[in-house]
Amino acid sequence: MSRPTTAGRIVVGVDRSYAGLAALRAAVRLARRAGAPLYAVRAWTFVPLWRPGTMPWLWQEEFARAARAYVRDAFETGLGGQPRDVTVRVVAEQGYAGQVLVDEAWRETDVLVVGSPRRGRFGSKGGHVTRYCVSRASVPVVTVPAPDWARAEAIRRFGRDLERFPR
Repeated sequence: MSRPTTAGRIVVGVDRSYAGLAALRAAVRLARRAGAPLYAVRAWTFVPLWRPGTMPWLWQEEFARAARAYVRDAFETGLGGQPRDVTVRVVAEQGYAGQVLVDEAWRETDVLVVGSPRRGRFGSKGGHVTRYCVSRASVPVVTVPAPDWARAEAIRRFGRDLERFPR
């Protein structure tokens, strides 16, 4: 007989930045420890210039498909593939990333995990999505910084250069 789990879901915002990959790894560890399912969320936006607010359904499906592929690629990059011992659900939603994450992590027992980029120029900690989630989420939010080695300026510049090349 399997024991019932009282654990909620672990909801993680997926990003291929160093902080985002660290958050993905931390979320997988939390899900393993709690025996909870992992919801890997990628938000996407597209505003057509020719007629704001309209987008053909076919394009929406294509953007959602690309977002799901982005999540699979992040798992490959950060963990060598999706973990087999954790139930993973990939969620690709249209909208602002912070709002999509807060909307996805709504249950009382959920935990939201987001990557936290380096400290900003004016001393504010975290990026705008991280700040949005921390200030508006009704569930506990775990912010995960980038590894120390990724904070060196040369590494950040190299990472930005790599992101410019298509995969």
